[in-house]
Amino acid sequence: MSNTTYSLEWRGTVKSGLTYEDIEAGLVSGDLHTLYKIQVNGRRLVLRDFVEQRRPLLAPPPVRNLPPPPVPQLAGDPLPRPDLHSAAPPPPPMGKAVPSSLPLPAGHKAAKPVWFWPAIILSSTTCLLLGVVFVYFIASSFSGNRSSKTTTNTSSTSTSAGSEGKGEAKARVLKILPYSRAGKEFFPSALVSTYDVQWNNQELNSFDPAIFGNEGSWLGLVLEGVKKDAHVSVAITVDGFTKPSKWEGEITSVSEDGAAMIMPKLIWDYAALQKVRQQRPVNVSFTASVDGKPLPEVTETYTMRSINDCPLALLNADGKGETNLSILFAAYVNEGHPQIQKILKEAQDTGLVKSFNGYQGDSEKPEEIRIQVKRQVFAIWNALQRRGIKYSNVTNTPPGDRMFCQSVRFLDESIDNRSANCVDGTVLMASVLQKIGIQSYLVLVPGHCFLAFNEIEDSAALPTGLETTMLGRDNITNVEKLEFLSDAEQSKEIQASVSTFVEAMNEGSGRIQGCVLNLQGGGSSKYRLISIKEARNLGIKPIASEQ
Repeated sequence: MSNTTYSLEWRGTVKSGLTYEDIEAGLVSGDLHTLYKIQVNGRRLVLRDFVEQRRPLLAPPPVRNLPPPPVPQLAGDPLPRPDLHSAAPPPPPMGKAVPSSLPLPAGHKAAKPVWFWPAIILSSTTCLLLGVVFVYFIASSFSGNRSSKTTTNTSSTSTSAGSEGKGEAKARVLKILPYSRAGKEFFPSALVSTYDVQWNNQELNSFDPAIFGNEGSWLGLVLEGVKKDAHVSVAITVDGFTKPSKWEGEITSVSEDGAAMIMPKLIWDYAALQKVRQQRPVNVSFTASVDGKPLPEVTETYTMRSINDCPLALLNADGKGETNLSILFAAYVNEGHPQIQKILKEAQDTGLVKSFNGYQGDSEKPEEIRIQVKRQVFAIWNALQRRGIKYSNVTNTPPGDRMFCQSVRFLDESIDNRSANCVDGTVLMASVLQKIGIQSYLVLVPGHCFLAFNEIEDSAALPTGLETTMLGRDNITNVEKLEFLSDAEQSKEIQASVSTFVEAMNEGSGRIQGCVLNLQGGGSSKYRLISIKEARNLGIKPIASEQ
């Protein structure tokens, strides 16, 4: 037995420490399948190619001088099967032979030896048995060829015949292999905010057979061993979060191994998804039938993440590269939240602005528009400061399977708790700015997030940065108590707030200038300039808070 061990991987599932003998045994038992990837001498191969290369190189088993195994008698056999591998027994001892050189007397018949008639009887019986065996094997072969065309269900697989290679009949194993876009995790934030977004996933693009159903789904299954032109019905159910989601149709193309990817459109219960505030286990069932014959159901347990967990990047199943999902931060920017109107009223009550009109003004006087926009942004900044919101660097995000993520508070959570980390404060400010028509951005740099906004609508210039973590620097009076302050006291608080606001703009704008090439490159998820307007155009919807 070889001491070399291998690691196999399929859709995020890794099996390590397997010898070649373990692999062969797994293929026979159905625990493994030929679509697994295997690492061999630093190269990544499909398991079927590795096995096909390996098998011709294996030395034949040594010949051992052991007696042949007995042939079992099958139910229905008319006679016991002879052991065709055993040698014929030696003849019994012969009597005294008559020398062939001596002539026999005329009319005299030579005497038969004592072993003659027993030998004749034994020879006849042997011929009869051989004939029966020959007829039996011919009949069995004919019956086997007919039965190989039918599908046989077992506890975990079903078999069907298919033509391969040079017209030789080869049995295939029908098997359900679950597929999940994000490993064994669901992110309600992504599901709720992207219900009509069509994802372009590199893993799906690299899958060799055609994909049937809805490529935008987060779940699907691979039918291994299916034949072209087979009629297939598939259903996937996430317990408590979807209705049975089905796809039915003809398989018009398959891979070389007879595999097809099927992705039904999932019928999610979005209200249930929005109520998930703590991660929990959830059962997912995969069912399928081929040409009217059901396959055994496959059930797996996934993790349903909290609605506050925002995906940032999805690690590809092969471990090479990632899919940047940080644009999903825009889902927490909720310009329709009912509390925004109250914040705007408080900002007006400070007397810093008379109204919030976004970019309205004389287009011939852009400098006046810039000043007007910055005044509106400062009035909102000042109102949030008077709410007593402080910076809190707390995320409490459990590690993911293949997904990097961060916990984000909703607008009302930040206001009610009077605390916000860098992302919380940024989406809070962006929500209010979007409401009054000022274009906002989420700026991502390594380990940090802050706000940016356009001073001129649809400007091609770099946006103005605003370091939102500085919101809590000033302890100023709540709007409701402003009337109890003298004019001098109010002026002093406003001057302190203005000073912090200008410093926050300089800090944010300086960061943008310092990493502008990385922000425009669109490479690593650590750097990104997320336009809320562009996110909405892509179909990223705000998540409604359910508190």
